[in-house]
Amino acid sequence: MILKRGFPEGCKQIMAALLLLLIMMACSHDKKPDGNLQQAFKIHEDAVSLRNQIVDKLEKLNAIEDSLFVATYKESLDSISGAIEAWGEQLVEVPGFEESHDHDGHDHNHEEQPELTSEQHLQVQRHLFQEIQTIEKSINQIKEQ
Repeated sequence: MILKRGFPEGCKQIMAALLLLLIMMACSHDKKPDGNLQQAFKIHEDAVSLRNQIVDKLEKLNAIEDSLFVATYKESLDSISGAIEAWGEQLVEVPGFEESHDHDGHDHNHEEQPELTSEQHLQVQRHLFQEIQTIEKSINQIKEQ
């Protein structure tokens, strides 16, 4: 008898509500990133913070108008500026943390990226941090007049 007439009206509403609830639960499934990804994100944040400090110092140094300073360091400052830009083009998000921080002052590589394991993401962030530290060493060698 149920097969001929379908579900009673009250059951249809309950089934629709249950289906909606299941869809909402599936969409909001909140996976907690593993330890490697959490560590990778911390390194990512530290690297971006260091980059911002370097950019601030670079802007300050580029504002110096002393002719001897400019003649001595212009090429180095231009090189550092290019290195920072290239570094920013390599910067990648850590999965699960894409919207967890402010994007002001840095870019991310939004091109199609290969699937990486959490360990590989950690290695990438460590490498990027080492690169920005190298840039920091370069700018710290420039002495303000």
